[in-house]
Amino acid sequence: MEKQHNQYDHLFTNVIPLSMEGIQIFGSNDQYLKPQDYPAITKVENDIWDKLFGNVEPLINQYVSAEYLCGMNQLPIPQDKFPDFNSISPLLEKETKWELIPVAGFLDEKLFFDLNAKRQFPVTDIIRKSPRFDEKYIDQNIKNEDGYTPEPDIFHDIQGHVPFLMDEAYANFMHEVGILGDKILRDERQLGDELVSHNLKRLQNFAWWTYEFGVMKNNGHSDSLRRTANDIEYEIYGAGIISSYDETLNVVKCAKKESSHSKFLPYDIEEIVMTCFDYSSIQNRYYVIDSMDDLYDSFKRNADLFWYEG
Repeated sequence: MEKQHNQYDHLFTNVIPLSMEGIQIFGSNDQYLKPQDYPAITKVENDIWDKLFGNVEPLINQYVSAEYLCGMNQLPIPQDKFPDFNSISPLLEKETKWELIPVAGFLDEKLFFDLNAKRQFPVTDIIRKSPRFDEKYIDQNIKNEDGYTPEPDIFHDIQGHVPFLMDEAYANFMHEVGILGDKILRDERQLGDELVSHNLKRLQNFAWWTYEFGVMKNNGHSDSLRRTANDIEYEIYGAGIISSYDETLNVVKCAKKESSHSKFLPYDIEEIVMTCFDYSSIQNRYYVIDSMDDLYDSFKRNADLFWYEG
C-alpha cells in the first residue's frame, strides 16, 4: 500500500516507488478472515508445496538459525503437502501463547500489528504458482515464481515465520513489535497523522531488515542441528529469505563471494529504521546482527527511534 508523501518522507533513504503496486491488501473493514478448508486443498497445490519445500530445505537446514530449526522439529509442518493450521495452532498456543489466524491475503499495517499485539499471527492458504494465485491476480503483473513472490503465501507464512514462534524469546519479541505498532497507529502520544505515518514506516523498515530479511553472525553453535555444517559467515533468520529459494541462494552466493548482488552490513538500528525496502526484488543488502539476544535488546533500548516528534 503506497503512502501519500508527507513532510518527513525526505528523511528516508533507499526509497523504492510503487514496490507494492498491484498487490491486494485487506484491512479490518474488509472480509479478511478466511478459514482454511483443508479437505479442499488440491493435488496441484500439495505438489507445489512439495516442490518448494524440497528445493529450499537443504539450504535452510544448512544455513538457517537454531531457533528456526528447533521450531521445525516441534511442529507438524510436512514436506510433501499443505500444513493443516488446526494441527499447528494448538501447539503454538501451548508453547508461547500465539495462535494462527487464517486470512485472505496481505493485511494492511493497522490490522497486522493489531493481531500481533494480541499474539495472533495471520496466515493464508493460497500458494504461489497455483490456479488460485493466478486467479487472484489475473489482471495484475505480479511476480509469481517458484523462487520468489512479493505476495506472502502459505509457504512464506508457515514455512518461513511460524517455526520461530515456538521460541519463547522470539515470540515475546514479535509480540512487543506488535504492541508498539498498535500504539503508534492509535497515536498514543498525539503526534498527528503525518508523524504516525512516518513512525510506522520506521517500524516497518525495522521489521523488514530484521525478522523478514535479517542474517546474523555464525558462531558455529548450531551445527549439531544440521545435516551439513554451515560453511559461511552468517546464519539466516529472516522469514522472507527462508521462504524464498532465490533469496536464500543469493545470501549463500554473496557470502561465498560468488555473487556481488548484495552486501552484508553491520546491524545499525538507527540506519535500519530510516532505510526503505523493495517488496518486488531480491534484496541488495542484509544487515548482520551478532545474536538474536542482541536484536531483542536493541529493540528495547531504542524504542524512542519509533516516536520521532519532528
